[in-house]
Amino acid sequence: MSRTAKYTRVERIRTGILELDRYLQGGIPTGSWVFIAGEPGTGKTILCLHIAYTNLKEGLPVIYITTEQPFKDLVLQARQFHMDLTQFTRAERRLYIIDIFDLWNKAWEAKKEGRVRYADPLDPDNLCNYILTLCSKNNINNPLIIIDSLSAFWVDKPAMARRITYNMKLRLNRLRATVVGTLQYAVTTGGAFGFGAEHIADGIIQMFIEPVEKVRGIRRWGIIKKMRLTNHHKEAWEFDIVEDKGLVIK
Repeated sequence: MSRTAKYTRVERIRTGILELDRYLQGGIPTGSWVFIAGEPGTGKTILCLHIAYTNLKEGLPVIYITTEQPFKDLVLQARQFHMDLTQFTRAERRLYIIDIFDLWNKAWEAKKEGRVRYADPLDPDNLCNYILTLCSKNNINNPLIIIDSLSAFWVDKPAMARRITYNMKLRLNRLRATVVGTLQYAVTTGGAFGFGAEHIADGIIQMFIEPVEKVRGIRRWGIIKKMRLTNHHKEAWEFDIVEDKGLVIK
């Protein structure tokens, strides 16, 4: 058996973007923790929406955590690219949304019950408890978990990013989930909002914009910097955000 054949036999979930799935030899290996890193405006959330929508259509349960916008705004954004998320929140519920308001409510419940001293919606334990309880109550197995963004959970303590991510990975391990999380990069410094989190990841997709001073416009690029169990594409690929289509690789 060739090395390429061995990699392609790994069970994967598709991203919904044909070229990117080809670059990944079929998609993201199931059970992986994959980080999508980039500065604001690179299309991280849109890529997350593609991944969520594609796998919802295939019947995979999806838990979508959004710390940056309420659910209704996420729905509106998805509709711009002909992705109707609301169809998956009815009848057979396969889409479970956790937004910042849900995290606030859970944090206050924990405080009232005396389980925590402070109501902190962005406490990583608060999120893990929420996910584990949700999966237990709804008998959810092997879900796709999307966290947009992971950086929110260490925004006031970036030096703790590696430990926080590692502890989250350990706590959620029993779910046998595939986890896709976004990481923010600072526009001014080019540095990540968190140190060492990338060492926890099984895969990293970095998205970036060429310096506008140089190209006098917005040119977006992506590159797969790391993806375990995958002989992935090694070169950067140019892409754009296209109305009615979403993320399109040129």
